[in-house]
Amino acid sequence: MLKIVITGGHATPALVVAETLRERGHKIYWFGEKRAHYGKSAPTLEYQIIPAMGIPFYSVISAKAHRGNFLKTLFSLWKLPVGLIHSLFMLLAVRPDVVLSFGSYVAVPVAVAAYILGIPVVTHEQTAVLGLANKIVGFFSKKIAVTFPASSRDFPPQKIVITGNPIRGGFFKAGKKGRRGKLVLFITGGSRGAQPVNKAVSEILPVLTKTYMVYHQVGLLDFDELAKKKDTSYQVVANYTPEKFEERLKCADLVVSRAGANTVLEIASVGVPAILVPIPWARGDEQSQNAKALADTGLALVLPEKELSGETLLSKIKYVTAHLKEFASCAVNAQNLSSPQASRKVADLVEEVAGGR
Repeated sequence: MLKIVITGGHATPALVVAETLRERGHKIYWFGEKRAHYGKSAPTLEYQIIPAMGIPFYSVISAKAHRGNFLKTLFSLWKLPVGLIHSLFMLLAVRPDVVLSFGSYVAVPVAVAAYILGIPVVTHEQTAVLGLANKIVGFFSKKIAVTFPASSRDFPPQKIVITGNPIRGGFFKAGKKGRRGKLVLFITGGSRGAQPVNKAVSEILPVLTKTYMVYHQVGLLDFDELAKKKDTSYQVVANYTPEKFEERLKCADLVVSRAGANTVLEIASVGVPAILVPIPWARGDEQSQNAKALADTGLALVLPEKELSGETLLSKIKYVTAHLKEFASCAVNAQNLSSPQASRKVADLVEEVAGGR
């Protein structure tokens, strides 16, 4: 049995690999953040889920670069040495055999501390565009698992293993849509919600519910306001568990979503037509690239946030609704983007690196 610390900001693929490793008999510890850094502070997805899974959760102190806010970034820098020392003590308490990182600034102090203590680090790069945090973590890593070959160019080739992005195995199995009076529209902005998408949906909700049964994952920040809208064809929730998210996606006729790598690959695996609204401030415009990859298969339309309004969103939804069969026929092309063996490959890599200490 290995003792494995998992850390990083991409919680969804990390949870999938954590389950794979636990099934193999390994002990998992989670080093993460309890609350988000940006916007109105809200609990992170991992803090809502991990303790309930029986996985020990350790809170990490980490610094973050705030785009366009030099003073806020400068103030955040004091957390660098504090976070490193804190991570050293946490790792000494746990004494893991290996650290598995899933990117983002929260992983940096943990990876550096592990390197200092001689604990091997494996990192997974989820997106096609490499961020600063993973460039730093990659330097201290023995092996780097990547989803897209394009993201390997910034690392020594001997460190790279192409694994794909881990997603829940259920996404590769046929869903049970059944027959209903209305089509099902699933709207999601990710675990923290997407306020511009929520606003646009709110403007056109009476029109949507005439045609669709709408399931809307709004995040915590907009939940109270949108929950006031009473309609039997509109179900609003702050967040779904991974299992419930999978169920909703597989039963949908159409999805409106942000374009994070994990969500895009889940949509591709299920083969459900989508309208993607990329986050415009994502590093390297990575979400636009993710959205383009799915749109190029014919399964999705892209709606830039600068063009997003109730009117433009409704226009896209009506178009896809009128051409559902044509979009659905592209599902096979889209499914080629995802890898059902990704979680197993990452778990194999972790065991290999831990065994070679």
